Amino acid sequence: MIRRTRVEVDLAAIVANARAVQRLAGTALYAVVKADGYGHGAVSVAKALSEANAASGFGVSLVEEGVALREAGVTAPILVMGPSQVGGEEEMVAAGLTPIISSHEELAALAHVARKTPVDAHLKIDTGMGRLGVPMDKAAELAREAQGVGIRIVGLMTHFANADIDDPADPQSLTRVQLARFADVDRAVVAAGAPVRVRHAANSAGTLLFPEARMDLVRTGIAIYGNGHFASQGTQAMRLVTAIAQVRTIAAGNSVGYGALWRAQRDSRVAVLPVGYADGLPRRASGHAEVAIRGKRVPLIGLISMDIAIADVTDVPAAQVGDAVVLLGRAGGGVSITCAEYGQWAGLSEYEVTCGMSKRVPRTYVEAIR
Repeated sequence: MIRRTRVEVDLAAIVANARAVQRLAGTALYAVVKADGYGHGAVSVAKALSEANAASGFGVSLVEEGVALREAGVTAPILVMGPSQVGGEEEMVAAGLTPIISSHEELAALAHVARKTPVDAHLKIDTGMGRLGVPMDKAAELAREAQGVGIRIVGLMTHFANADIDDPADPQSLTRVQLARFADVDRAVVAAGAPVRVRHAANSAGTLLFPEARMDLVRTGIAIYGNGHFASQGTQAMRLVTAIAQVRTIAAGNSVGYGALWRAQRDSRVAVLPVGYADGLPRRASGHAEVAIRGKRVPLIGLISMDIAIADVTDVPAAQVGDAVVLLGRAGGGVSITCAEYGQWAGLSEYEVTCGMSKRVPRTYVEAIR
């Protein structure tokens, strides 16, 4: 590998995080690996979790994502959770993926395949998210219609809107309202004759904060990567690292970078880093971001450009060309840059941080624990 900039993914941490979630939930875990495993690499993550028996199944958003897992040898159940299913029903069923029906149109499209091959599907109910899902008062009707066209509704699901911000002690929270609504719809769908075997509602926050939401399985994404509410209990799995390409001396009063936004207040030593916003270091983090060099946090200075960032290493006199630079993750000596902190510098969520790591940055992996 020529380039020193890379994303390191600790598969052992992901496996350990998944097992911790399983112990907490006491139920089956479906690991959410959509969006290329939130930037960690869907195939590598799914294979590591499968080999370690740390997940019962997986969740993706696109048919293509599920097919890619199958082609990589992943045999566990895969839920296709996104709305981009119409047109891909044949491929979905042929690959043994489990469709999620969230509208009458999706049911009608899937019915064309079910005429030739009976299909097991999950029915998604809109209990308050307002984004995807069958209206609560239409669920039983849709379940009956599904049976008539060869589709077995074997799973029932919903998605929480506020689980990450609701107070678990508040009985009037939207999450608890959604749970109550889901229970009502469950009874109606079963009464309509649907052979429901699995109920699920909990995302990562729901899993960790609302025990009654765990049901038959939990769908956790951000938690297995060691971020979100699980950051204090798990291990952050992603690191963004590079190496110093040059060390330069900047005289007091001189500027660095586009727009001359930073001027040296003293004679300074600066390190040129071969990483920029094309790699996943947001331009909006300019003036806020820090990196770790030789166990010490130092500021990035000037405007972050497409391929280059500059660190002020005046207070790290031993810093030299080739030294490792940690932009995200553990840096040793008790120094760490969290995903939440990295996001705050640029006004991003933790999801955007990991999903935003560029494809031009190579991923390297640590072997999963057994």
